[in-house]
Amino acid sequence: MLSDESIQKFKEIFKKEYGKEYTDAEAREAAENLVGFFDLLIKVDQRNKQKDIEIKALDDKIKIEKVVR
Repeated sequence: MLSDESIQKFKEIFKKEYGKEYTDAEAREAAENLVGFFDLLIKVDQRNKQKDIEIKALDDKIKIEKVVR
């Protein structure tokens, strides 16, 4: 959950950038949605990085097995 101070800062930024004023409830919902979206992006990125590590490890294992044969 975001602090009241964070919500107020979000309202200020949004008004400055887009000229629209949000109520506290609207700002809280929008800010929490934004944070949730970026949280999801981070999770997807971490999962993709882990898959890349696993694929590289598998590729390295295959290369080693080819050399050993």
